[in-house]
This record gives sequence, C-alpha cells and structure tokens, in this order.
Amino acid sequence: MKALASFVMQTRLRAVTATAGFGIGFLLLPPLAMVSNACLALVGLRAGLVSALWVGAGAAGVLALLAWALGLSPLLGVFMGLVQWLPNVALAQVLRHTASWALTLLGAALLGIGAVLLLHLAVADLPGVWLEILENTLGPFLSQTGMPPVEVTQNLVRAAELMSGILAMAMVLNMAVSLFIARYWQAALYNPGGFAQEFQALQLGRIPALILLVLLLGSWLGQSNLLTELALIMLALFFLQGLALVHALCRSLKMHRAWLISLYVLLVFAFPQMMVILATFAALDAFMNFRQRLPPPPPPRDADQAD
Repeated sequence: MKALASFVMQTRLRAVTATAGFGIGFLLLPPLAMVSNACLALVGLRAGLVSALWVGAGAAGVLALLAWALGLSPLLGVFMGLVQWLPNVALAQVLRHTASWALTLLGAALLGIGAVLLLHLAVADLPGVWLEILENTLGPFLSQTGMPPVEVTQNLVRAAELMSGILAMAMVLNMAVSLFIARYWQAALYNPGGFAQEFQALQLGRIPALILLVLLLGSWLGQSNLLTELALIMLALFFLQGLALVHALCRSLKMHRAWLISLYVLLVFAFPQMMVILATFAALDAFMNFRQRLPPPPPPRDADQAD
C-alpha cells in the first residue's frame, strides 16, 4: 500500500491514473471505491485543494470518456466522479487545515444528514419509492430463501422506511475509511507512526454524544423514522470512535494483536451488533474519557507496525 501511495504522489498523471483506475474498478469490486477516494484524498492532504481538484477533474474526464465509449452520456461519467470524489476532497481539506478528526468526521455526518433531509424534501413518498426498488432487487432473493411472503413484505417495508439513513450511514463510513487510508498513507510516507497516534486519540466529545442520545430517544418516543435515520449517521461516527478506543486500549495495555484480529473478524460476521456495542462504548467514553485511565502507549516502532 505504501508503494501505491508513493506512486500517487509522484506526478499528477499518476494520481489521475490511480484515482480513475480504482474508480472504474469499483464497478466490479465495490470496496475499490474507497481506494480511489483515498488516492485523491492523499493528494488533497499533501498537496492541497488545487492539486486535488486538478486530479479529480482529470479522473472525471477519464470516466466521461469511458461512458462515451460505452454509448452513454459523458455527463454521466462526470456526475459519477463528482458524487464519488468531491465530498472526500472537501473533507480532506478540513483535516488538512484543522488536523482534527472530530471536526472532519462531524463534517462527514453533516453531509450525510443533509443528503437524508434533501431526499425527504424532494420525494413525497420516499419509503414507497424505496419499497418498490427493494421489491424488485431483494424481493426475489428473499423469496428464494423460503421466507414466508408476509415476512418478506414486512422486512422490506421496514427496510424501506430507513433506507435513506442506511445509505447515508454507509456513505459516511465510506468517506471516513477512505480518509483513514489516505492519512495512513501520508503518515507512512512523511510521518511514520503519526496516523496511529491521531486515530487512537479520536474523541468526538460530549455534545455529539448528547445529540446521538436525543436522536435515539426522539426516534423511540416519537416513533419517528426520520430521527432513526439521523441517529444511524451519528451512530456510525461513534462506532469509529469505538474502534479507535479499542486500538488505544490494546496498544496501552500491550495486548496481543490477535485481540484486534478477533474484533475485525466479529465485525465481518456480526457487524450490526458490534457496531452498536462499539458505539455505546464510545458514547460512554465521551463522558468518562477512558484513555486518561490507561497507561501511556509505547512509542511507535515504525509505520508498518502502527495500529
């Protein structure tokens, strides 16, 4: 990965090639979108906004040419590039100028909240639209599992009611992970061990924790799907803080790396449950500051060993 980061930072042409290449690869393997975003975010973090915009424009041009070659409108390629890369460019500048992960992640949450509110304002019957989409995509698959038709309908209706929030939560996590990768690359090239220190110190603060609590209580007491969707976005932020807190705990207590490996295995097989557990742990940390109770971590040995 360090070799890829070095490749990206050599010239703008190479940065365009990597950003566009992984962006196209996203069509075959969706996680590659985060690598594409990270390539552009790395340019923004190190070289600034102007360089990132140049690289982003070049990569969007590549997507436009690809769309034209496939018989589609070139504007579709440009639009895909803007949607995929522009938010990461903006967030990379927030991180570059503030060096604050809390502000950067809260900025990502604002983008997600804005997207959800905009959808609700723009579409009159948003759950109905999502239900139709889910019935056409997931409905046949669920029916083939042997699930009773009534249960299939109930699950799809419930998912449709929260679909905007679920997608916004996924968008926020995608942007955050892309920035984590970019910052790790930047540290590996120019500041070995720096990313581990930044990540493990991630603390969103009490006000965001209170906002999450208010949203959860409001969604429960008022049976509001909109508040539930907004709570999902904030939950994603505290999930990330929970991950950072576990990394800090393992490092300070000199725990074996197998504990972290086990955590990520659990995330693969029980993501919703683990997300709630880690977010709860992080929300408590906002008031109790568990890191102050930990022994100071040992200095990082090198970039490859940083958590």
